[in-house]
Amino acid sequence: MLFKTKNKILYKDWIWDWLLYKKDYIKESTYANYSNIISNHIAPDLGKYYLNKLNNKIIQEFLLNKYKNGKLDHSGGLSIKTIKDIVAIIKSSLKSAMKEKLVQNLSLDFIYPKTNTKDKTYILSKQEQNNLTNYILENQSIKSFGILLTLYSGIRIGELCALQWKDIDFKNNILHINKTLQRVYIKDTQINISKIIITKPKTHNAEREIPLNKEFSSELKKYKTSSDDYILSCSNKWVEPRTYRRFYQKILKKANITNINFHGLRHTFATNCIKLGIDYKTVSELLGHATVNITLNLYVHPEMSQKKKCINLICKNFQEKILK
Repeated sequence: MLFKTKNKILYKDWIWDWLLYKKDYIKESTYANYSNIISNHIAPDLGKYYLNKLNNKIIQEFLLNKYKNGKLDHSGGLSIKTIKDIVAIIKSSLKSAMKEKLVQNLSLDFIYPKTNTKDKTYILSKQEQNNLTNYILENQSIKSFGILLTLYSGIRIGELCALQWKDIDFKNNILHINKTLQRVYIKDTQINISKIIITKPKTHNAEREIPLNKEFSSELKKYKTSSDDYILSCSNKWVEPRTYRRFYQKILKKANITNINFHGLRHTFATNCIKLGIDYKTVSELLGHATVNITLNLYVHPEMSQKKKCINLICKNFQEKILK
């Protein structure tokens, strides 16, 4: 780690040194995320402070300003998720500094800004799902068939791009999800690069087996090439997510479907499962969520008819007494 006179260590020097120390202990994708957050948000604003001058008030004001005035999105500032990522990095780096007795003991207890905005989950209507399926079946290619693979299995785009033919057991019609592909941007004091990485999924639950419909599996098998080939290209060269998203948008346009981002296919799959009455544990495992609570919070939104049914059942005793 970095060592200077205790009172002369700038936070920007400490946090970059802390990150380089962490590099050998975290996933490359995590390192890339941390490096970008530090470069874009933490170092420019908090980096000017000496470690021994940082306090909870300074950090709290920084977080509030980031929420209000950060890189603009629909809420007017950084999302709460990004704010939480920033907080996690600040806390970890300062705990290391406290351990080295380079900074006073801080509570590191921060308040997150309240937000009344809620991200809307866009999904394909039943008619749009039919139109998309029909268009792809009538204009078949393995690249376009990947869209249907997501629509009917709920896999993530990184998981789709990383799929190789050896990941599909055609005998038992099982899809094995064991890796993900993504482009990462690493920006620290030593390098500034963009690269593709293929790693294990983020959580243990994300490594999973998904049964494939027999007829769907048979259609997919028609395109099979060498076991080590990537499915979307049928070659040893992968297709990266940003390239595939552009292709997907072109397919939507050709199928006369309203623009919806690729992740909307996963939302559509999950919503269909819930509407069909599939139990939440099964849906959670198919999606590769870390907990069932994630599935519940994202996809289980009872309709008013369900709420009325619940209240009527609860008030059954009251109703019987009134009608006597």
